[in-house]
Formats: sequence, structure tokens, C-alpha cells
Amino acid sequence: MMWRHLGAVVLLQIELDALKETADSRFRDELIRPVERLLVSPEGVIAPSAAGYVVDVHHARHPFSRSNGTNHLSIGFTGHYEAMRRHFGVPLSLGAGGENVIVRREGRTLLADLGVELLFELADGGRLRLRQPAVMHPCAPFTRFCLGQSSPVAEALRAGLQFLDGGMRGFKAMPAESAELLAGAQLYARAGEAQG
Repeated sequence: MMWRHLGAVVLLQIELDALKETADSRFRDELIRPVERLLVSPEGVIAPSAAGYVVDVHHARHPFSRSNGTNHLSIGFTGHYEAMRRHFGVPLSLGAGGENVIVRREGRTLLADLGVELLFELADGGRLRLRQPAVMHPCAPFTRFCLGQSSPVAEALRAGLQFLDGGMRGFKAMPAESAELLAGAQLYARAGEAQG
């Protein structure tokens, strides 16, 4: 079984609620919260807090869950944020798209780079496997957010959506087991043909 190193985790975060309500709504980046650790399970991610736990909106048990059975954890890459800043010409902050995990990796990462399975190697020697890596397709609200315009012309919106597709917006996957994820965990991909 061939595993290829992709990079190290540099940021963890959760979405408190849906970042968009409809295709015409504003992208609500204020609902993204950086966290020190994520408790990951096949149902999704939660984060410890002073009040107990905060549940990510894509967790199967969130009261207004956005789970669709394929998206319980999301991953972005630092190289993509660098590319988005250059393309859109705006100071887009790392993790502004709301991905749960940001991994330090230069350049463009494609779905083919993720193979058929992902694996986080944890500091304590444990492992966390992720199945079904797939592209997170961009939405109009996030594209308008990247453009820095609430009502861009249709051509600019269409071009922005095309640029953000193919994984630039990030990827989603399903945890195969439970583990605690911290910054510094190393991400690996198992070679093979990716799905979706």
C-alpha cells in the first residue's frame, strides 16, 4: 500500500451554522470558529469548549445538520489560499471558506492527489483514516465573498465559480474512525484513482 505525504495540519476550525442560507444570501464567515483540537468521528466533528462541546454544522447530530452523508470533514490547503488571493486580489484569510482542516501544502492540490483514502498520522502515534475524498464545489455566496462584491456581473461570478471548482474551494471526506486531531498532524494520501 503506497502512501504519499501531503503536508501538516496548520489550522483547525468548525462551522457553528450554515455559512450560506440560499444561493442569493451573504456568505456568513463570522460563523467560522478556530479551535485548538477537533474530536473527529464517523458522524462528524465537534470541538471542546468552556461550556462543553461545540458541534460542527456538518455533524450528523447538529440540530440543523448540513450532513449529506459525504461531508463530515472538510480539508483545504494553504497553496489554494495563496492562489485565491492572487486571483481575486483580496486579502482572503486562511480558512475563510470554513474548512475544518487546513494543511500546509504549496501549489495546487487536485482530487487525483488525494487518491482513494486519506490518513492523518497523529502526534501520539495514532491514525485517523478518511474515506470517499471528493471535491467541494463552490457556491455563489462564497464566490461573491472572494470577489469582494455583493452583486458582481454574471460573467465575473461565472469565472469565479470556475476558478474555485476542481478542489480549489476544498475537499470533503468521511472519517472511518474516531480520533482527536491537533495542529501538526501529518496528512497522507493512498495512491489509487479517486472517486467523484
